[in-house]
Amino acid sequence: MIHSLTPRFLYMPADGSVDRPILGAVLGNERMLYIDAGNSKRHTAAFREGVRAAAGATRDAVTALTHWHWDHSFGASVDAVPLLSHARTRDKLATQVGLDWSDAAIDERVSAGTEIEFCATYMKKEFGDDRDDIEVRLPDATFEGSMTLHLGGVSCRIDRVGGVHADDSCLFYVPEEKILFIGDALGPAIYDGPRYYKADDLLRLVDLVRAYDAEWYIESHYKPVDRATFWAEMKEFETLAKLALAHGEDEGRIARELAEALGRELTESDRQTVSQFSLGARRS
Repeated sequence: MIHSLTPRFLYMPADGSVDRPILGAVLGNERMLYIDAGNSKRHTAAFREGVRAAAGATRDAVTALTHWHWDHSFGASVDAVPLLSHARTRDKLATQVGLDWSDAAIDERVSAGTEIEFCATYMKKEFGDDRDDIEVRLPDATFEGSMTLHLGGVSCRIDRVGGVHADDSCLFYVPEEKILFIGDALGPAIYDGPRYYKADDLLRLVDLVRAYDAEWYIESHYKPVDRATFWAEMKEFETLAKLALAHGEDEGRIARELAEALGRELTESDRQTVSQFSLGARRS
């Protein structure tokens, strides 16, 4: 189902059952920007058909990737819409071109540490036995640092910010609509052993996000939230990161002081995130 966040921004919600992230579309007068390419051709085709139906008149389009991970990129080969990414994203995708996607090959890469069990599980769920449908497409054009796309009456600035989740992570800012599409930039590291956060890196990214004049914030595996909601949630995350930066591997002290700062008992999810920050401190 396609939702309209603002008159010039449409999106398809995330679907955690098959690890499908939110896909976005910025509707310019002259061109349309698709943000992320989806985790499969089926995912991408359903989104684009919905956008075309909702947007009415057809127009030229371009797709840009927030980062290289499969759930954001494997749907790009559904059609010939030009594909854009940061140069580092293209480099990472290039390592996946021509790989065997059979169960045995995926499982072998998991054993070797070049793939992770989480992604392998959800690839199998999304594609079933139809692995021949996986076709890794390389971007047609790349950029370094930042770039701005002018779509006619609306624009989108793309800034590479990196982070432990993916070194190529980019933020997409639509100033006319005051929308910041964050992708997975604030997420934990997932390809380097058990999931973890680095407190200093998280605080760096939050400061970068704070610099944008946004009214809506979109994280790929969550939902669009307004400014008040986003920063209320981020305040707790920042508090945890600052405690982790101060106390390093002392998980018990971080948990106690976090509960005191929040004025409530910690949830199981809170405790798991505390552990992930502590793990990040041990890896420093």
